[in-house]
Amino acid sequence: MIPALVRRLLGVCRDAFRLWWLAPAIPLIAVIPEFVQHVVEIRIGMFDSREAAQSLANDPTRWAFGYAKLAGYLIAILAAARFWAARAQGLAWYSPWGIAWKVFGLALLLNALVTAVLAAAEQPLQAALGKAGSGIVSVGLTLATLPLLVLLVAGLVGDSKATLASVYRTGWGAALRIVLLSAAVLVPLMWLHGVNHDLAFGAHPALVWALMVFDSLVVGLLATGWGTAIHHGYRRLSPGNGVD
Repeated sequence: MIPALVRRLLGVCRDAFRLWWLAPAIPLIAVIPEFVQHVVEIRIGMFDSREAAQSLANDPTRWAFGYAKLAGYLIAILAAARFWAARAQGLAWYSPWGIAWKVFGLALLLNALVTAVLAAAEQPLQAALGKAGSGIVSVGLTLATLPLLVLLVAGLVGDSKATLASVYRTGWGAALRIVLLSAAVLVPLMWLHGVNHDLAFGAHPALVWALMVFDSLVVGLLATGWGTAIHHGYRRLSPGNGVD
């Protein structure tokens, strides 16, 4: 299993880059709003120093563009995952055909409910169990609901036979692959994302602009990498199950 998973990871890395010329609109959905927010951050002086960054982190203008950035990032991730499924179906990634809408809609609803419950329970759990105890419970609940992510991907790739019962019965392997492949992509790129910001604080304006252009591209790669990891992780590790 481990060699097959490593091969799959190499495929994720390759395909995350391939998406940039196979469907350049997908990374741009994440890159453009990310860069626009960076323009705002530079103009309000967020990169003048670490202290300025801390004081302006919750600036309303920054967050007005931040919500658009987060939406673009999420859409790009889902579009990247959809691209590979649509390609196998002979469809364009933006085509509404080929998506199991009932499965996808149910999964969206259930995932939203779980997110809302976890958010609402955070403070009561901390009050009752302390920060450490609350964290353990939250992690446990997150792990217990991982098949809901599998159900979401099933809808996105057009698996109309998927049900809540089926993903809890047979979807744990896919959930584990999605988590492992996603982590392998996200950890190094999020580290690079953080380093970009660290280098920008107090730097010469020309360097700040260059770093933020590069950072926007990194975020685009985060989106294509994560979406690709989600799709490829959903697929079994059996031979002959390639995306091409």
